[in-house]
Amino acid sequence: MKHFKVMKSIVFAASFAIASAGFSQTTGSEWGFNNIPDNSQVNQMSGPRFGVSYISEGTTAQVLNRVHQMDSATFRTSDLPATFTTQYGWQWETRFADTGGPVVGLVEWVAFVAGMEKGMFLPSFSSLVGVRGESGFEFATGPNLSPSGLGFVFALGYNYTKGDLNLPINIALVPDKVGPTNSPLDDIIDTDSSWPANKLSNTGYRITVSVGFNLRAASN
Repeated sequence: MKHFKVMKSIVFAASFAIASAGFSQTTGSEWGFNNIPDNSQVNQMSGPRFGVSYISEGTTAQVLNRVHQMDSATFRTSDLPATFTTQYGWQWETRFADTGGPVVGLVEWVAFVAGMEKGMFLPSFSSLVGVRGESGFEFATGPNLSPSGLGFVFALGYNYTKGDLNLPINIALVPDKVGPTNSPLDDIIDTDSSWPANKLSNTGYRITVSVGFNLRAASN
């Protein structure tokens, strides 16, 4: 629990620092919500994503590590495993650009499949709303739906642009929560006063680092 609080604090501190650095840079042009130039535009882009996720101890890691197939005689509560898994998917992005200002609004839809290297199919889907500064730094947040249930995702990253090609690098956090189903360990281990039964239903937090590229689909 302490480890999760530290990780969450680091992610939020990094998000604030990157957002401040990226959005503090301006072009010198006047910009505001009521000062929208005639050449404002909406750009749509999409492209593949791949990455890796760290998943802390919890039901998601238990499934990925197939602990439900372990011999109860060789398993201990102190050995609840964290794990890593690959991610592969696709991102759709709508960028609301005011060409007179240093910030653009983002709406993103991201679909991932995890666990393929372990012979599993674990899909997840995120809908995010955020902003990107002219320096390329961005922050977004929104709901995340996965086999562990409904959660919330916080993401930050940097978008490198070369012509119409965008090369995004992102890090995302889905906090720990109590999942909708019981742990695969329910029939394997016995809980006691030092290991409460409700801890077995915690999903664990997920930290994902992903890269990919986007190509502009339409420009108006």
